[in-house]
Amino acid sequence: MKTRDRILLTSLLLFNEEGEQNVTTVDIANEMDISPGNLYYHFKGKESIIDTLYSQYETELLSLLNQSTDKPLTIEEHWYFIYVIFEEIYKFRFFYLNSSDIVLRYPDIERRFRRLINNKVKTVETLCQHLIQQKALKDDLLDTQLLAENISLCLLYWFPYQHLLNPNVDDVTLIHKGVYHVLSLVAPYIDHGNQEFAQAIQALYKENT
Repeated sequence: MKTRDRILLTSLLLFNEEGEQNVTTVDIANEMDISPGNLYYHFKGKESIIDTLYSQYETELLSLLNQSTDKPLTIEEHWYFIYVIFEEIYKFRFFYLNSSDIVLRYPDIERRFRRLINNKVKTVETLCQHLIQQKALKDDLLDTQLLAENISLCLLYWFPYQHLLNPNVDDVTLIHKGVYHVLSLVAPYIDHGNQEFAQAIQALYKENT
C-alpha cells in the first residue's frame, strides 16, 4: 500500500476510535512510524487529510444513492440498501460523532455535508414513492417527505446517539439496531401483502440487537 493511502487509512482509524479533535498529524505519523515530514510531503495538514477522507465518503455514498434510484427496488432490496448505507456511515463515523464541531471548523465540509443530507432525504423519498407504486406501502395517510426526513434523521444521528448510550456495543449490533429502527418507522405503512416479509425482517434484526 502506498504511503499516501496508509496515511488516509490510519487517520480514518484514529479519527473513528479517538475522535478527530483528539488526533494530530504527529499522532498519525507516530502510529505509522514515519516522520512528520514524510506525512507533510503527502498532506500539508490535518485539514487536507479530512477533506480527502470526506471526498472519499461523499463519492462512495453518492454512488450508493444513485444506484438505488437507477431502477425501482423490491421491498427486499430496500432493506439491504438501508443496511449498506448504515455500513458506509459507520465506516466514516467520526464525521457523524462530532458533526457539529467539524462543520464549524471546516466550512467547506459544512456546505458539502448539508448537500449530502438533502440528497439522502430526496433519495429516501423517491424510494418510498417507488414502494407506493409497487403497492408495497399504503399511501393513505402517508407523508413521504416526512417519512424520508425521519429516516434521514435516524441515519444522521443514530451512531452519536448509540455512542453516548452504549459506547461499547459492537458495530454489527449497532447497524442491526439502526436498520430495525428504520423498519419501525416504515412498518405502519407496509401493505398487508408484504406484512409476512416485514415481520420476518423485523424478527431477524430484533434477534441480532
